[in-house]
Amino acid sequence: MVRNEEGHVSHTQSTDEALFLALSGHSVERRKVAHCYQIANHMKDIYADDVTLSVGPPDRLVAFLESRLAAGVADRPDPPRRGARPMGTGADPELTAVHAAFGLAIVERHDLVADDHRLYDLAHAAAEDAPGVPLERFKRQFRELAPDPEAREYRQALVDLAQEYATGGAQAAD
Repeated sequence: MVRNEEGHVSHTQSTDEALFLALSGHSVERRKVAHCYQIANHMKDIYADDVTLSVGPPDRLVAFLESRLAAGVADRPDPPRRGARPMGTGADPELTAVHAAFGLAIVERHDLVADDHRLYDLAHAAAEDAPGVPLERFKRQFRELAPDPEAREYRQALVDLAQEYATGGAQAAD
């Protein structure tokens, strides 16, 4: 709410505009477009959590990230098929890997947990289930978002993340 009230670019940038820029000229599955909206929400949450963690203890946030990631890993298609698109119910392994990258980015951005925390094991499992999602790259991009970016810089970061996720970084056809 604070980020919205202060007009922080993470809360004023049009997600639709950024996704149009990122995905224009590409044929993208509907589920991946929906996941791109979740990536945009994660970017907003990075900035919201920067505020939250500056005034309160991290314990509840870390426990929440761990429980949500554990649920996503446990809810993967059964049996998990390496790189397979999920069918029916269950967590989408690719989106779970993005969630893992986000969770690790938050804890690393604020130095909240040790390197041997269970979150790292869960993230490794999520990455194994979604080899097409570069977990380390997403983690680094989330973690290294500038604290107070200009509108252009933020929009470009969102475009880059969405494009990387939905197209693997492929350039659009003319």
